[in-house]
Amino acid sequence: MELGSYSEDQLDQLIVRAESEVGAWRVVEMAAIAEKRRRRSHLADGYRSIVDWTAARADVSHETARRLCWTATRLREAPGVAEQLAAGDISFDRAQLLARLPAEDRDGHQGYDIFGLRRLVANHRRLTRKRERKTGNGYLHLTSGSDDLMVPIWGAFPGLDARMVEKALDQRADEIIPSNQRLAVAERRALAFVAICQDDLYQTGSAETALTDVAVIVDADTAAESGGETGVSVLAGPRLGPGVLEEIICNGNVDLIGFTEKGKPLDLGRRSRTVGRKLRRHVVHRDGGCTVDGCPFSYRLQVHHVIPWSHGGKTDADNLITLCWFHHHVSVHREGLQIIRLGVSRVRLKRPR
Repeated sequence: MELGSYSEDQLDQLIVRAESEVGAWRVVEMAAIAEKRRRRSHLADGYRSIVDWTAARADVSHETARRLCWTATRLREAPGVAEQLAAGDISFDRAQLLARLPAEDRDGHQGYDIFGLRRLVANHRRLTRKRERKTGNGYLHLTSGSDDLMVPIWGAFPGLDARMVEKALDQRADEIIPSNQRLAVAERRALAFVAICQDDLYQTGSAETALTDVAVIVDADTAAESGGETGVSVLAGPRLGPGVLEEIICNGNVDLIGFTEKGKPLDLGRRSRTVGRKLRRHVVHRDGGCTVDGCPFSYRLQVHHVIPWSHGGKTDADNLITLCWFHHHVSVHREGLQIIRLGVSRVRLKRPR
């Protein structure tokens, strides 16, 4: 569909109309799900529950399947909401929330957006002792996609625990991220979460950070053709790009295990420890902290090769500088900023042209 010639008003109408049609089909879909559940025919297909059946046959996530199955049940008790959804007057998300409200409290819902309506529903929900115990300790899932470049993490915590987690992440973000870095709240918290996990693993925030043993699997033929952009992954783990591979080599020990097209093992090089403890201590003492011009942070100081080790840079004091965790982990290795040396212990970061 070519939409380049559509006006803003036409695009707005198209989006609203499409959502209305989706809602109408959702009513049909949920009615069919309710009938499948009544017949218990999902058991004959070998599925433990109607949720599992819906997720598999409709090719949706279990989260979406649970929402559909739950709403299918509740809408039978709220026919008015189902009629509004079928007519395209409300969205599926709004119908799901309205189904949770007592019938007498559904009037006036138009004055709330989805977030406000969710809060209204929460205020009507009774928090009994039994329900408190049923919520348990919360949960945290790390899922795995086809790419693994970004691994989704999702979960839920009891209310008080969630507030403590939020406060801890925000405090750590303030400690490690310079004030001139304008990052979204979600990005700040993600970086803080990683930093807290690293602290727990290594038991220190100083330059004495333990080195990580990492085995990197390389499909030699594929990696050679793409300059390391394909064919590289952590052993039994996610894929890696050339930037992350450089960061691993920079920070710790790495075993490179290579294979040819026919699966024959290929020796790609010796196990290499980039910076010894004495040299690391000397560089950190010489620099006195992060060498980025104007940076006052000393959290998890790390030693970095100005000329990357993978590009022939030497592991000696003249080619090493000290960076704080943020400038090393984020600015240099994630964002690819270049290092401009202003002196032995002073550098400036510059975005490459």
